[in-house]
Amino acid sequence: MNRVEGAPCFVLHLRPYRDTSALVELLSLEHGRFTCVAKGLRGAGRSRQQWRAALQAFNLVSVSWQGRGELKTLLDAQHQRSYALKGRALYCGFYINELLERLLFRHDPHSDVFLSYTHCLSCLELDAAFEPTLRRFEFSLLDALGYGVNFASCAHSDDAVREDGYYQFNIGEGFVPVPGGAPGLVFLGADLLQLAADDFSGDALNAAKKLARQVLQPLLGNKPLQSRALFNSGAVPSIAREQD
Repeated sequence: MNRVEGAPCFVLHLRPYRDTSALVELLSLEHGRFTCVAKGLRGAGRSRQQWRAALQAFNLVSVSWQGRGELKTLLDAQHQRSYALKGRALYCGFYINELLERLLFRHDPHSDVFLSYTHCLSCLELDAAFEPTLRRFEFSLLDALGYGVNFASCAHSDDAVREDGYYQFNIGEGFVPVPGGAPGLVFLGADLLQLAADDFSGDALNAAKKLARQVLQPLLGNKPLQSRALFNSGAVPSIAREQD
């Protein structure tokens, strides 16, 4: 039976399983996204209390597990680092966790995503500007998945985006020049060049949000994002524990 010892993982989601156990969704540096069953997690016992403290969303933990199938068995979980997300930052954390759960294939390692996620959590914990933080994470995730956006060049021709030009984004292709009054979602070249320079501010930030939604929508499908519905409802979650 395959066994892994002490691998660094982030806790993405925790939900009840059977009578006293729980399913833990984890993001590993070397093993990708996967699910462990934490047997007896909701039962008594000091060891389980330590696990419950460690297995909270946004925690970095050292995890040991075994199993050949899709569902692994948790053997140990040691807390390494917590990210204290509050208020709007907590909503943002739920959002990026849901993106990872919806978009990453199981057992497909992405060390770049792991590092980008770490950086994103650090920014959210420090109450950095939320919108630029999320947009950078979205585009880095898309790039890791093979859907990266080239902000500076046109599709097909590889012509450089012009500051005074207008462009539409075609999924699977890239930006194509269009007249300024073209119907649909149109982007100003100056905004795209600003994003290419990693400047997520002003009008370019608004353009980045619209573009990210356009590119993510086909990948996410028709199922609504629960984190977005939670934010729109105005219900402030008190803790990031044992999410349903």
